[in-house]
Amino acid sequence: MLTAPTLPDDQLLDGLAHGEPSALQELIRTYFPVLCRYAEKFLPDSSLAKDVAQETFIKVWNARPAFTSIHSLKGFLFVTTKHGCLNLNRGRERMETRHREVFEEQPGTTEPVLKDIVLSEYLALVYGVVRTLSPAMRQVFYLSYEEGMTVSEIAAHLNMNLKTVKNHKYKTLLLLRSKFGSQHGPLLVLLSLLLK
Repeated sequence: MLTAPTLPDDQLLDGLAHGEPSALQELIRTYFPVLCRYAEKFLPDSSLAKDVAQETFIKVWNARPAFTSIHSLKGFLFVTTKHGCLNLNRGRERMETRHREVFEEQPGTTEPVLKDIVLSEYLALVYGVVRTLSPAMRQVFYLSYEEGMTVSEIAAHLNMNLKTVKNHKYKTLLLLRSKFGSQHGPLLVLLSLLLK
C-alpha cells in the first residue's frame, strides 16, 4: 500500500533538485514498498526485488535535477525498476545458459578446471538459498545432502516426525528449483554430488 507523502509534490521535487537528503528519504519512505512489490512481479526472490528498488533510488538521486513534474518522477521510478529487473533476469539467464552448456558437454571436451568453476558457482548459489531456510530445514538439508543420511535416520537423529523430515526436504527442493529456474538438470547433478 502506498504511504501518503508528507511533503507536497512541488516541495519534494524542489528538495530533490537541491540535493536535500530529507527529500530522498521521503521519496524512499513513500515508494520503496511499492517498487519492491512491483519488482517481485518480474523476479523470483523478494531480496532481489529490494536490491533493484534500492538501485532505482540511487539512479533517482543521480538524475534528480531532471525531474520537472511528479509524473515524470513516478514514471522514472517504475520504468527504471522494470529495466533493472529485466537486466537482472537477462544476466541470470546468461549464467544459467553458460552453466547448462558446460554440464551438457560430452566428457573430455571441457577443461576440468572450467567444470570445477561452474560447479563451485552452482554450489554457492545452492548454499546461498539454504542459508535463508529455517534452522530445522537447514539441519535436514545438511544431514541429507552432506552426511548422506536417509529420511528415517534424520528423523531419529533429530527426534523429528518422519513426515516432517519429508516435508522439509520437499520444500527445500521446491525452493531450489524455483531459484534455479528451468535448469533442473544441473541442480540434480549438484545434489547427487553432495550425497557422495
